[in-house]
Amino acid sequence: LFFLMFVFPVVMFASEAWASVEEVEANGQIVTKNIFVTENIMKMDNEGVNGRIETVIDLKSDKITIINHKTDSYQEFQLSKYIEFAKQLAEDIRSQGYVDPEKVVPKLSFEKKGDAKTGEWDSEEWLVKVDGKPYTKVWIAPDMKKSPILKFKKKFAGLLPDSIAKYRSVDAKIEDNFVDKGMIVKMEKIPASKKMPVVTHTIKDIKPIAVEAVSFKIPDGYRNTSAPETNEKQNTQ
Repeated sequence: LFFLMFVFPVVMFASEAWASVEEVEANGQIVTKNIFVTENIMKMDNEGVNGRIETVIDLKSDKITIINHKTDSYQEFQLSKYIEFAKQLAEDIRSQGYVDPEKVVPKLSFEKKGDAKTGEWDSEEWLVKVDGKPYTKVWIAPDMKKSPILKFKKKFAGLLPDSIAKYRSVDAKIEDNFVDKGMIVKMEKIPASKKMPVVTHTIKDIKPIAVEAVSFKIPDGYRNTSAPETNEKQNTQ
């Protein structure tokens, strides 16, 4: 794949849909995460010991759909309303003085450790610290910085106002930091104590796929457990 990417970069990234396979390992257990993207849709399919969950973010339709195959249920949210709610919540918390943003928001620092080889990718190894303490090791592939998967994530992040972006998770902020440098192909969490497991995320494959693979269907008989407002809207359509 790396050789083809080097020789035919324009042809490869012109594909309508892409897929990546990621493995998350902790305590000897592995969860497989499949991500499928088009220009406006990202579908994440997570399968592990606790069952299978599909999450679909559709920017064009302004909708998030979560399908839980273990409980035979699904939820749907209007993306713009979800973002507006989160924005209002963040502003209310700040204006009412419940938290001091300068104390709540962690301080991240990034230190390049050197070059490495991660799977089939030439990569850079980085150490990420949170509030001065080692938090995770990250390996990024600079040659994958134009990946359609990263392009989608940048587009999604661009929808978030600063009031929300400031409070995004540490892992999301780490990804934001590297999005213009390359794609994260491996991440190894550094345990806060000896009792906690090492959690490793590793990209195993990235490839172009048929656009049909990104489509999804809610199976017949699945219960709609969306918020009442969403259910009411669907029943009137």
